[in-house]
Amino acid sequence: MHGLQRRAMIVGGVGAVLCFIGAVLNPAQFYYAYLLAFVFWLGITLGSLGLLMIQHLSGGAWGFVIRRQLEAATRLLPLMAVLFVPLLLGMRALYPWARPDVVAADVILQNKHVYLNVPFFVARAGIYFAAWLALAWYLNRWSLEQDETGEEPAGRRMRAISAGGLVLYVLTMTLASVDWLMSLEPHWFS
Repeated sequence: MHGLQRRAMIVGGVGAVLCFIGAVLNPAQFYYAYLLAFVFWLGITLGSLGLLMIQHLSGGAWGFVIRRQLEAATRLLPLMAVLFVPLLLGMRALYPWARPDVVAADVILQNKHVYLNVPFFVARAGIYFAAWLALAWYLNRWSLEQDETGEEPAGRRMRAISAGGLVLYVLTMTLASVDWLMSLEPHWFS
């Protein structure tokens, strides 16, 4: 391991220890901070996916300069799915609607319980990640195929999946933001 990598591992290890200490001392604050950090990094990863699909649809030469960086960022989606697990473990600390005693005492939460409940929340998150992972996997696979063969069918497939993928992307991003962020305050109305 080189010097920079070693220092980065040390900093990462110290950060992990500090996170663990924070989780033990104040779990609620830890999960709020973790959610904020998770959404920030997921935003970069998913933003790259969106830009990649826009580039495939537009076909502009502008995208060739950043295409590999966008593809590399989308390949972090499996890691982001794994990093979502601590949020599932901390749902009761984050979301009032995830605590049965709070729901039982609140009429508004009882009315929203059809949508705001733990099993449905987990299922929706799984659907969001499955959609994003599938889009990223196909775009990366076909991009590699296009590089190896130089044939246009891969380009047509990337344009086709990007067209429908952008619609799916906007829908899932909107629903995920409602689920993960807006439902922190379960009495919200839009």
